Amino acid sequence: MRSKTGRILGIWLVLCLVTAGGSLTAFGATKTVTSISIRVGTDTQAGEMLNENIAIYANTTAVQNGTYAATSSDKYYLQNAEWISSTKKAMNVGEEPRMKLYLEIEDDNYAFRGTYSAGNISVKGGTFMAARRSSSGKLEVTVRLNGIRGSYNPPLDARWREVGYGRAEWTEEKNEGGTSGYYDVYLMRGNSVVKKLEDYQGTSYNFYPYMTQKGTYSYKVRTVPYTEAQKKYGKKSAWLNSDEVYIDEAHVSDGTGQVDDNGLTTGGAAEVGWVQSSGTWYYRYPDGSYQKDSWMKLNDKWYLFDKDGRMLTGWQTKDGLGYYLKDDGEMYKGWIRSGDSWYYLNSEADGVEGAMHIGWLNNDGRTYCLGQSGAMLEGWNQVDGNWHYFYPGSGHMAADVIIDTFYVDGNGIWKK
Repeated sequence: MRSKTGRILGIWLVLCLVTAGGSLTAFGATKTVTSISIRVGTDTQAGEMLNENIAIYANTTAVQNGTYAATSSDKYYLQNAEWISSTKKAMNVGEEPRMKLYLEIEDDNYAFRGTYSAGNISVKGGTFMAARRSSSGKLEVTVRLNGIRGSYNPPLDARWREVGYGRAEWTEEKNEGGTSGYYDVYLMRGNSVVKKLEDYQGTSYNFYPYMTQKGTYSYKVRTVPYTEAQKKYGKKSAWLNSDEVYIDEAHVSDGTGQVDDNGLTTGGAAEVGWVQSSGTWYYRYPDGSYQKDSWMKLNDKWYLFDKDGRMLTGWQTKDGLGYYLKDDGEMYKGWIRSGDSWYYLNSEADGVEGAMHIGWLNNDGRTYCLGQSGAMLEGWNQVDGNWHYFYPGSGHMAADVIIDTFYVDGNGIWKK
């Protein structure tokens, strides 16, 4: 029969192994693999399908030809690699295929750690995504390869709609590497550029509002990368030119329907002052500029605009201070309830006008305290090293009174 001492010693030994290694590994392994180096690559081009046969290379992390995965270590080796991304569809420009690598221990004196991250798994030709240890001697590593390089193809055709004037239409190219869905489209009058659309999403556009002079018009369109991955690995397509269309003096546009850089429809004569577009308000000046990224005082009311000229509402932060803007954009001042708490927005006498108050506040002959979040304190709270009581609901500080058998003095301080 095994002795009690032997059982205790066995348990102690197991606990020591768990503590030292972070997990229970094979008894023969005395060291862990602290870092892993991998290289992956593929020569798959846009419009092609991934090669199902992934070549495996050992003892090297040099660049190889074709589709491959490689490692170099005398502690572990690459047993296999397989695609996670589909091998049944053509790759698009900028697409980043995913691969899973299966590593196994080469040296029995070593074991894989319980967890790995991008800090200790180096991937050349791609990006580390995840690692999972299936046993002390087996590790699965998921990587994302660098994007598929290539140039986008231009749209299939560029035409004018037969009904009406100035409606440009083109057909998306979905084969041979796919499309980004974004285009540069330039309206031309002769050799002069009249209107530019850049990073435009869509396959038609009404150019008629810009056909304000008689002449021969055409447009050119090209596919462009849009996402960061597309811009990194993809190139713009060649231009595709439309047919020409002639607009005579009797049919030129009066400019109604033109859109400015803010996406606002200007009409024949541009609106000034408050201008609304898609439910958002802007403030436009006669020179065509907008109030942006700043406060504006109008009729003794303050309004705040973002960097794109949009009038802001609700809770906002400006220069590190919190503000609340009403639904009509006017800056709020005074007490306001938000969620389950009360907040105070300064009057001119309280500090920065409209800013959310933090700290002690004297208001209407009563004393309040607003916490670091701006929420009004209620009940017992320690402030500046002293304990105070703030009446729940109203929030004003108790003074020279007994609260729950505890006396607070004339300064509102409870002393033990």
